[in-house]
Amino acid sequence: METPSYVALSRQTALVRQMDVVANNLANVATPGFKAESEIFTTVPIRSQVRGAPQKLAYVQDFATARDYSTGPMQPTGNDLDVAIQGNGFFVVQTPNGPRYTRFGHFQLNAAGQVVTKQGYPVLAGGAPLQIDPDDGPVQISGDGSVSADRTQQGNAQAVYGKLDVVDFAKRDSLKPEEGVFFTSDAPPIQVANPGVVQRMLEQSNVQSVKELTSMIWVQRSYEAVQRFIDGEDDRMKRAVNYIIPSS
Repeated sequence: METPSYVALSRQTALVRQMDVVANNLANVATPGFKAESEIFTTVPIRSQVRGAPQKLAYVQDFATARDYSTGPMQPTGNDLDVAIQGNGFFVVQTPNGPRYTRFGHFQLNAAGQVVTKQGYPVLAGGAPLQIDPDDGPVQISGDGSVSADRTQQGNAQAVYGKLDVVDFAKRDSLKPEEGVFFTSDAPPIQVANPGVVQRMLEQSNVQSVKELTSMIWVQRSYEAVQRFIDGEDDRMKRAVNYIIPSS
């Protein structure tokens, strides 16, 4: 196979991976806290040896995936343990494999009175699982992440349970997705001083469905165009072989 076909094949391979990213974005358009991804491409210039072909060609390589960490739309829920972050940062939860970071603040109480995720992972406050007395009054969560409630059995005295851990990272490219809405990182987290926590709200996915559908159509048409080029090159090679080695 000559150089132009290899170049076209590299482009086609990159388009397949780009389609996977677009499809994953669309699959998570309704997943709260999900952050959209995009493919990053680079080119490797080469010089074609085919007579009459363009002299400047380049292989295509998708070498990384970038994630859009912009804040998604906020949706009110009325649930006291639903929280969202209006600025930068991630909630910290404890999993069997270590701490994980998430923007999905749909929390609940387990039988032991711990605030946990839907998966049952404890939510951390001050580096420890957040514990709430279920007999206390409605939970109140302030903008800095402080969690409190009225002790109804003690004359409505205020009980302060702790402050939600909200962290960020100097380089967010250290974050790796895990289980859909969770991230892991080898880099040390940085506490966010004023996270802008909002109670009774959930951050929705920041995927723009119209944009992703447009990208899907463009990727599909680009793939088909490259396939037509490869088929044309295959026919050209067959004609060349038949011309050089005519059938007897």
